[in-house]
Amino acid sequence: MTVTMLRSDIADRDDVYALLSRFYGQALVDDLLAEPFSEVRVKGLERHLPVMCDFWETMLFRAGLYRRSALEVHREVHLKHPLTTAHFVRWLTLWMATIDEMFAGPVAEQAKVHGRRSAWAFHRRLIGHDAPELDAFIGR
Repeated sequence: MTVTMLRSDIADRDDVYALLSRFYGQALVDDLLAEPFSEVRVKGLERHLPVMCDFWETMLFRAGLYRRSALEVHREVHLKHPLTTAHFVRWLTLWMATIDEMFAGPVAEQAKVHGRRSAWAFHRRLIGHDAPELDAFIGR
């Protein structure tokens, strides 16, 4: 007999915090993503998580907590550690897998949609062109 673990949906800031903690815990040590996330490691994940929680709460629940430009933040990273299509594909792969491991439901699906849209838009704005491997991954 197999036991199926029921996953709940992302419901509040505590869930967002748990998701981001697990995601960044993996991204910070990922062979490809470690370099672009080096500043987060130096400053400490605990300093970064409240800002990211504000961003994702705003994206998922229209909380209005994040008022910065996420694109500008990523542009600063790109200037220090040039991002490639492979970075965006890896980030998105890890993001989707982490959500699927932890949550299921409409808000979790919305988090994946926002992740796909953000990865595509940031890639296009920072790199300056589309990439077939990213387009295929996000279904464009």
